[in-house]
Amino acid sequence: MDPVKFFAEMRRRNVFRVTGTYFVGAWFLVQTAFTLESVMNLPDWFDSGVMSLMILGAPIVIILAWAFELTPDGFKRTESISKEDSIAAQTGRKLEIVIIIGLVVIGGLLIKDLTAPKGNSIMVAKRAADHSVAVLPFTNRSSEANDAFFADGIHDDLLTRLSKVSAFEVISRTSVMGYRDTNKRIPEIAEELGVAVILEGAVQRAGDRVRITVQLIDGTNDNHLWAENYDRALNTDNIFDIQAEITQAIAATLESVISGKDQTAITSKPTQNLPAYEAYIQARLLLRPDNNNREDLDKAIDFADEAITLDSEFADAYAAKAYAQIAQYWFNDRIEGKDVYRDAALGSLSKAKELAPDSPETLLSDAFYNYWGFRDFIKANALFDQSLRDAPNNVHAVSGKAFIVRRLGRFKEAAIGLVKARRLDPKTFYLIPELGLTYALIGEFDDANKMIELSKAEQPESIQGAAFEAAILQFQGDAIGAYKALLPTGTLIQSQKMNYAISTRNPEYISQTLDEWPVDSRAPDNAPHLYLLSKIRGLSAMKQDASSEIEELRAAMIDAPSPASWSQSSAYGPTVIPAFLGDKETVEKLAQAYTNEAPDDALVALTQLGELAESFARLGELDRAMDYAEQMRDMTGPYFFLVHRMEPGLDNVRDHPRYKKMEAEYETWLAGQNG
Repeated sequence: MDPVKFFAEMRRRNVFRVTGTYFVGAWFLVQTAFTLESVMNLPDWFDSGVMSLMILGAPIVIILAWAFELTPDGFKRTESISKEDSIAAQTGRKLEIVIIIGLVVIGGLLIKDLTAPKGNSIMVAKRAADHSVAVLPFTNRSSEANDAFFADGIHDDLLTRLSKVSAFEVISRTSVMGYRDTNKRIPEIAEELGVAVILEGAVQRAGDRVRITVQLIDGTNDNHLWAENYDRALNTDNIFDIQAEITQAIAATLESVISGKDQTAITSKPTQNLPAYEAYIQARLLLRPDNNNREDLDKAIDFADEAITLDSEFADAYAAKAYAQIAQYWFNDRIEGKDVYRDAALGSLSKAKELAPDSPETLLSDAFYNYWGFRDFIKANALFDQSLRDAPNNVHAVSGKAFIVRRLGRFKEAAIGLVKARRLDPKTFYLIPELGLTYALIGEFDDANKMIELSKAEQPESIQGAAFEAAILQFQGDAIGAYKALLPTGTLIQSQKMNYAISTRNPEYISQTLDEWPVDSRAPDNAPHLYLLSKIRGLSAMKQDASSEIEELRAAMIDAPSPASWSQSSAYGPTVIPAFLGDKETVEKLAQAYTNEAPDDALVALTQLGELAESFARLGELDRAMDYAEQMRDMTGPYFFLVHRMEPGLDNVRDHPRYKKMEAEYETWLAGQNG
């Protein structure tokens, strides 16, 4: 056939128009496949499979367009239709309209994509922070399963180096570990973690060589931004050099400037001994902010000792050991003779300070040593600040600083710090209730309640979550809610549950909580006498005719022990029992001593000031009671009136002018909150 006549016949039969319409439709179908793969977490081959089918279908469509024509009676073979009966021309004009509309839409979408903001030849996702990165757990590709710790150690050490770069934020190891072997797509992970880019990697250790493969991926569109294979001799120099190069590549991709100080931090080489480094990273893997297990801390100490034995000049190993020892002292208070851990921590810390006094690791361990070992919040705060100057993204330092300033009564600053800690470590549970409590301390009750809901969603059976929920509801004046929040905890924190039951003034709640009190904690020789104290408080709160029983309990309380001073850790303060006994002289003397003896701890102060207020209220010294109630209000805000309003121990002051003024201040504050 004459080629000219052949192409003219193809045009008459609308082959070109049908093909154009097919490819316009195929383009939209492929775009839909891309979207479905991302939204529905479909396999990676889904979109490419759809595209392949579209390409394979094109020749079939061309053949069908040549062989068949659409008529009012359906599809018929072209040869069977006379030219007079053919409506191919009308069909062709309709197809042209479809093609034009499709091309206009496609062109608009392409122009929008081309004019979207880009970096230097790449588009970087805009998440919670422009300069933010998450490093997913490295895959172990070694033949030996025991080498998995080595891959995890390289991953953890890289995160530590990244945390020292002030130019960007890095998500903590605790939050990324949940994505090991995940099927989630990169954009979904980036969205959940709030980061711009994701780093994936794998480690293969074989004999005296190591291969580390990494790739940096755009968190918005799953585009690969940078990749590198490092195949080198296995020694500390090469491992530290690789980590420094990866850090610099991430900074370049995020258009971040690494300062001279940051450069020094990421290129440092804390040891030249590979076995010592391996032991150290095993210790580090056990030292997480959310892991205070006694056995794990002892294992960490053993690994740190192994590293120190292999390299006696390894400062970071001494710092890790000091941290594990002081954590053992602080968290595991049931260990007999636990003071030995604090004493040992001093020895480890002294050696770390001798070798590397200004390293972030040494400063961080020193901060926790003063915080947990001696409650020296002022000194610990200064040390946290020094550590954060060189490791601004170390979530342990960020959260530690937040907890310290909260102890110092700087509640708003603490909330800001905990928000940052959650941004760096969004998947760690303990920060959620802690932030909720801090929001409650500054009167941000809506945000506090959001943290309650998030806590329940994350760990509905958490004892910590229930205890913090109760405390948050207490700050909002919801005694019944606080009491019910602790019901699932059984008798684990019975005295706290009793406090809320008393605040409800509900005889059923009070009686039930007393009945459930563990029998072995009711004995007269049990110190402190919480059951005895709770019973008399409960009877007083219920306002029942139980004067004879109260007098009997008061007589039994004469021999009950009270704390010797305000600085002594106890379930109740030194004025509580004397106040119930009507011993005004003792209460007055203890109140005078409060200024000098009280711990420098705002959270403890709120409890102790409350006990002083209630003690003087019971003695009929209403002005003295209001002095302490107002101090609590001044530490927090007008909303603290809600706590005073639900406390039965302050019933005597309800008609006092200063109490009425406090109530009016709260109403003014509430009106401001409502608009």
